Amino acid sequence: METLLRQKRGGIVRGWVQAALQIYPADVVAFYGKEKNSFANPVGSATTAGIEGLFDALVADAPPGEFVPHLDRILQVRCVQGFPPSQAIWFLFALKGVIRDALAGELTDTAALRDLIVFESRIDRMAACAFDVYAGYQKKIAEIRVNEIKGRVSTLSKMSKIRYGDPEVDPEQKDGPIDTVLPK
Repeated sequence: METLLRQKRGGIVRGWVQAALQIYPADVVAFYGKEKNSFANPVGSATTAGIEGLFDALVADAPPGEFVPHLDRILQVRCVQGFPPSQAIWFLFALKGVIRDALAGELTDTAALRDLIVFESRIDRMAACAFDVYAGYQKKIAEIRVNEIKGRVSTLSKMSKIRYGDPEVDPEQKDGPIDTVLPK
């Protein structure tokens, strides 16, 4: 099975990239698919590079840890873009259909079908890893947002203390602005 997949790598990877980009609107997919410059098209470039690495790791039966750098390239962007996990990682399962289409003429005996089932279990293992990666990015984004809000509240609190005084330091100042802080 691995030899056959390596022989058909180019077509499978192209099909998988197209499937992965279907999460975006049609005009965006056209741009991502055509523009090869990584500076002009960072999402398309990251998706293609990530998928190439994932495919090679799958064919090599790599341990789950080797999927992470390739998943990072794709899932980090999708998390920032706000896709829910199910939509962000569905492209991994789309690989099964791409492979079945590419190998349709080759899957004629029981042994080949058994090998395909084994390979598809690798895809499932990769998808489980992807959920963990995506959840990690969601957690990081939530932490960033909380810290941003804390910073804003802290700034507002400091500005309020300058304008209206600090009631914890001088309880007499609770009711109004401090005349000595702001010029008249």
